[in-house]
Amino acid sequence: MEVIPPSWMNMWTEWQLRVLVLFSLSAQIILVVLGKRRKRVSGSWIRFTVWSAYLLADSIALMAAGIISNELGSVYDANGLVDPKHELVAFWAPILLLHLGGTDTITAYSLEDNELWKRHSLGLVIQAISTLYIWLTAWTSSSLSLLSFLMFIVGLMKYGERVRVLFLASEKTFRDSIPDIRTDNSKIMEKCKLKQWEGHHLTKHLVFEVEVPDLSTNKPLNDVHPDADELLEANRLLEMVKRLFADFIISSQDRDVSVKIFQELSGLQAFKVIDIELGFIYDFLYTKANAIYSRLGIALRIIAIFIISIVLVLFLNLKERHHHSRIDVIITLVLLVVALFMEFYAFRELLISDQTAYWLIKNKKTTFLEVINRTLRSKAIKKKRWSNSIGQFSLLSLALSKKTLPRYGILQILGIDEMLEIHLAKKKMKKENLESQPYDIPQEHSIDIQYLIFLGIRDIVRESPELSGTKLEDLYGLRGGRTLEKFQRRDLSWSVELEFDQSILIWHLATEICYFKDFISPNSIHAPANKKSGEREPKEERSEKGLLRQRCNYLSRYMLYLLVKHPNMLPIGMARIKFRTFTLRSETSLKNILANQLNTLN
Repeated sequence: MEVIPPSWMNMWTEWQLRVLVLFSLSAQIILVVLGKRRKRVSGSWIRFTVWSAYLLADSIALMAAGIISNELGSVYDANGLVDPKHELVAFWAPILLLHLGGTDTITAYSLEDNELWKRHSLGLVIQAISTLYIWLTAWTSSSLSLLSFLMFIVGLMKYGERVRVLFLASEKTFRDSIPDIRTDNSKIMEKCKLKQWEGHHLTKHLVFEVEVPDLSTNKPLNDVHPDADELLEANRLLEMVKRLFADFIISSQDRDVSVKIFQELSGLQAFKVIDIELGFIYDFLYTKANAIYSRLGIALRIIAIFIISIVLVLFLNLKERHHHSRIDVIITLVLLVVALFMEFYAFRELLISDQTAYWLIKNKKTTFLEVINRTLRSKAIKKKRWSNSIGQFSLLSLALSKKTLPRYGILQILGIDEMLEIHLAKKKMKKENLESQPYDIPQEHSIDIQYLIFLGIRDIVRESPELSGTKLEDLYGLRGGRTLEKFQRRDLSWSVELEFDQSILIWHLATEICYFKDFISPNSIHAPANKKSGEREPKEERSEKGLLRQRCNYLSRYMLYLLVKHPNMLPIGMARIKFRTFTLRSETSLKNILANQLNTLN
């Protein structure tokens, strides 16, 4: 008895290559459209979609290329000539090589993917040889063979560029690319010491590198680009930010310069500078930015657009096109049109990027920047650089809404126990309409949190203007110690002497209890947003207290969110295990408290 009917098998044999090629094209479209959006969209749907497309893209392209290579045994007909069907199918091989080169918007889904550059180097060699073998085997004197070679050149450029970008973004290469800290000149230091011994008073001065604006026009830079000042500041501090991402120390000079710069900025400007810096780092590590923003990168894109355009035009005018399958011809046209569209889209993204805007401002080409803003960047200029939301995690909400999962041991082995707990807790809280904020739902109050953080850091700098060396290290270890000293609660100092993850849990639980003990409903807080800064400004004392409590609660839940969902972002070890234990204990304690209250009422 046959499980699969022969007619189905024949249909799959005939259509499998076409389906795989279209799937490969679909994966490329998803990565082009959504690859870079994940840095400013926090939804799980986009992460899953991009993750799936990223993992499947290479596998599908390799499988399709393997099928093409396998079918070359029947490439010749009875007369010893190349079968027109296989000739057109062989034309798809260099297009699949182009797909393996990836898109400009994403080259790595995670940092670990950058470490696979050696594997991709080997893959480049193997696929290049395989594509050449397919091309030579299906070679005829027709124009289609020449077009195949032109597409092979484009695919080879793209795949080679991907390998180079992965290599540059790998941990060792990234760390090696960062210059050493500039040390003070020994001769100058000797002269300074001699002057001090002679009784002279020496004063340290900070030297800033200032970008010279384009003075040939009467327009201020912010009229040319709304974030021009922030772009210049972000690029000035970019090398220092790279050092932080590489786990290097920063020099005292860099630290003093950054403090001086941020003292002159408002909270909104400061976080905009940080947004731009993080965007640059993201592009360096996860996209083809290392290759794009150079003369060679721009030249390769122009060459790719030129070649694909020529191939498309010549293919449309091929006389032999009518000898091939109509479906295969349509698929080929779709492949070429979409490839050309993706190249134009990538070039447009290059023109409207922050890196291009900075280069044009720096090189005093603001007229060209104005043209870009008017024609291409009208909508893109309003795009947010990140999700403008912060993840939230409430321990009390979890304990009160948690459901016992059936077959918990099996779910734990499969690694989906926590995911199901989150889903059921969210569903229960929504059904019961709890007053607490939704579990693990981003809150659209990021400006309030930014304002609170900026004020806190600014107060620290103003209170301790001479922060350096051990003084700065001591400040890092204070955690909530400054708050306890301010309100004279040294009896609670034990809470900041615990391990960092335990301190987060203790302070989060205390914040939750205090927040609901003197609860002020968010609906009763009258604090309209400032039109310029975006910060909410309370109108009366109750609204001011409620707003401050709300900000503190958001920040507390965000810290717990990092502890639970992204522990690698915190300097801790066994955070997830300790959190699981703490959650179970908290749940038991809350149930006992509620049971005692019910018994008292009865």
